[in-house]
Amino acid sequence: MTTATSTPTTFTSSGAVSPRDAARLVEQGQAWIVDVREPDEHRREHVAGAARHPSPALSPTGFPAETAGRRMLILCRSGNRAGKVAGALRSAGRTDVDVIEGGITAWMAQGLPVVRNAKAPLPIIRQVMIAAGAMQLGFTIAAAATGNPWFLLGTGFVGAGLLFSGATGICAMATVLGKMPWNQTSGGTALAPAAKTCTTSGSGCGCG
Repeated sequence: MTTATSTPTTFTSSGAVSPRDAARLVEQGQAWIVDVREPDEHRREHVAGAARHPSPALSPTGFPAETAGRRMLILCRSGNRAGKVAGALRSAGRTDVDVIEGGITAWMAQGLPVVRNAKAPLPIIRQVMIAAGAMQLGFTIAAAATGNPWFLLGTGFVGAGLLFSGATGICAMATVLGKMPWNQTSGGTALAPAAKTCTTSGSGCGCG
């Protein structure tokens, strides 16, 4: 008679668990997943059954209480935001928190299932990158084609805007894009985070 043995879960020193181990823990009822990405990221692809709690709205007291025998696994795009959220929760006294290593990017790379919505718009941060890049390229081509150096003021304006966004966490372009029709939910609610929460440091807008 052969007795089945379970594969032990390996946690890193920083409290991270691999996506495959995370999926197994959830399947066995030993853990549950909290997705801290922005709504626009979640809408495009997410792990079925994961609870949503965007990181800019983080409040350690706002997370559900600990559940005996179950770990809370934090998921973001690549692990950066999840690590910050987990750190804040641990500082608040939580002992049941772990990070899914590599985020949903690693989860999908390992062939684990996700719910996809191919018709959903790109995450706002990617729309910002596309718009800013297109503006920079357009102004540069215009300056080169016409010989008019005034077009270079446009490139400087875009660059200054990106610098300001990175330094302050205020991204006006993300706010404007978030109000576009393609970024609205069926109820007319914008999917984008507010300008004051849009950062490029990994805590918002899907950057980590």
